[in-house]
Amino acid sequence: MKFSWKSLNYLIDLKDITLEDLANQLILAGFEVENISYISEINDQILDIDITANRQDISSVVGLAKEISCILNKPIDIKPKISNKTLSTKQNQKYLSEICGESASIMDIAIQNITDIHITKSPQWLINYLISYDIKPSNIIDDIINYINIKWGQDIEILDLEKITEEPFNIQYLTLKKDINKKNRNKLTTKTKYEAIQYYNQTISINGIYTETDCKYKATNSSLTILSTICNPKYIKDRITENTQKAEKHLKHISRDDFISGYQEAVELISKFTNSTANTKYSYHRIQTNNVININKNLIYNILGPLNKETQTYLSIRKIIDILKKLKFQPIYYNNNFQVIIPSYRYHDIQRPIDVIEEIGRIYGFSKFKDQLPIMNKKGYIKNSTKQIYKIRETLRDLGLHEVINYSLNEKKHSSQVALYNPLLKEQAYLRNNLINNLINIKDNNIKQKNICFEGFEIGKVFYKQENNVFIEKKNIAGIIGNPNFARRSWSNQIQELTWFQAKGNIEKLFRGIQANVGWKSNNSKEYKTLDSNTINIYKNQRCALLYNKLTQEEIGVFGETKSIINTKLNSDHKIYIFELDLNALLRTIKYTNPIIHRIREYSLYPSITRDTSIKLKKEKNIDCIKEIILQNNYKLIESIEIFNEYEKITNKKEKYISLRITYRALSRTLEEKDIKEIDNQINNLIKIHTQE
Repeated sequence: MKFSWKSLNYLIDLKDITLEDLANQLILAGFEVENISYISEINDQILDIDITANRQDISSVVGLAKEISCILNKPIDIKPKISNKTLSTKQNQKYLSEICGESASIMDIAIQNITDIHITKSPQWLINYLISYDIKPSNIIDDIINYINIKWGQDIEILDLEKITEEPFNIQYLTLKKDINKKNRNKLTTKTKYEAIQYYNQTISINGIYTETDCKYKATNSSLTILSTICNPKYIKDRITENTQKAEKHLKHISRDDFISGYQEAVELISKFTNSTANTKYSYHRIQTNNVININKNLIYNILGPLNKETQTYLSIRKIIDILKKLKFQPIYYNNNFQVIIPSYRYHDIQRPIDVIEEIGRIYGFSKFKDQLPIMNKKGYIKNSTKQIYKIRETLRDLGLHEVINYSLNEKKHSSQVALYNPLLKEQAYLRNNLINNLINIKDNNIKQKNICFEGFEIGKVFYKQENNVFIEKKNIAGIIGNPNFARRSWSNQIQELTWFQAKGNIEKLFRGIQANVGWKSNNSKEYKTLDSNTINIYKNQRCALLYNKLTQEEIGVFGETKSIINTKLNSDHKIYIFELDLNALLRTIKYTNPIIHRIREYSLYPSITRDTSIKLKKEKNIDCIKEIILQNNYKLIESIEIFNEYEKITNKKEKYISLRITYRALSRTLEEKDIKEIDNQINNLIKIHTQE
């Protein structure tokens, strides 16, 4: 939006700052200044600012002047000079209060008649003002209304008084088919009623959306009605299909604080430049509840941090209060807490404590705070379930499966699917209730591209609706496998496709990798909790297995071979296997154990001694007991025990001979002769004992 440098100087004293410096200040405060231009015809500079959606309050000259006053800490003079005070009796107020008190749309309204109008030429200052905003002057009435719209951002309309008298104005509920003009019906939704201002049975205006052209003022008339309204943006948004100029203005949250000032200046200017008489004014202003936000002092310090100084000082309490006062937030400080009341023109973008803190930093200047991230002493924690999902992905990729990601939106294929209220496309009007269908479509596309060996898996959320209209959201894992060129026994044999047992082995390898305690059972029941009936019909009955938790008997999912009709649809001549599992149920089958404690021991730098011996044992006796006895007696010196031979005599089949190679080594010294003799004696005693048994 464009702003005139002269129009800003009318409201705030900017003589000691250039337009370029002001533009830099606005940029530092978070505004996007697009361009600065000069109009030689009126000797004025133009500041072009891109107004963001959350700062529509500055889309008027007064709104920007308030912001500049806060940033530069300069006083502002925006009160209009009113010389002709119009009457507004209690009876008038009561009349509009009765009409508008129950209205869902009107928040503020003012109506006033002006008579004995004498049309004159617009003054030069007004013409120059409009030229600076690229508006071509026309007549004094329209020029004043355009001026008020630019300066105050208010919705003020001029109606033909010859068609409208002061009473009885009324607000009625209209239906789309019966009461609204045909040419305007396409702008409105068909599911609700609309509030309109009427005079008897004549509709003057659909509140906040449009005004009937037949009721608008014509420059040849000598009397008019000034109508100004502020409507609830939510009310308008729910009732339009396409924006009108009037609706766009109200959707930008017109400032209620400036409603009276803007309206009074419009009446004053029209009365002054047309030598007319302003009659009784009707007005209504709905009481608005205060938006109160409480902020702890420490929260401000934690988010903004210290000032950019070596002393590590923080923003003082007095300075914070001064900034909040500049913002018109009415601060109260008590017991380390700030209580602020948000002005109505900032209701739509200041709703949380963090919003207020951002305003404090913006006005004071973010560049004045220390731009250093805090040091985090604690490391992040990854849950066991997340680690297992990483492991599942790694295992499936090791098996040759590609991970795919699909949209959660698709067409309706089952009554249990969850419908969207406002879908972008008919093909994306429902949330998916399984992952298998998308995987089959991907397999189909790959086969069409001659990639017949494609195998993939997906981990994602599914949604479905139970019979009692309870919506369920959970995370599943699904996969599709099948390869015509899986293996061959020898080069002379033909290539074989993936069989049922090989596919089942791949799934079991996944379970072993994550230590899942999963059982398999045949398809003896049609009662599946994991999949809907349409999806379960994809599997062959005799080649379908139900997977369950061995400990709790909880159903996990289904694995099986697809029916021939699916293969025909995919134009596939090899067998295809698919599975879909409830991921959380699968993770519940994992029994988490304590990790292995690794003990580190240094290598010995001293030489070893090796002894080979043969022990005679009965045929049914196990050598493990001999190894245990040896380790118990000489555990400090024994490094390893290796069995390198076993034999038996032809004449005696009841006995066997085990050859052992025992390696001895000390960690801190070289073995001496007495150690070797002691070792030999122990080995000989063992041989005698076990030979006699």
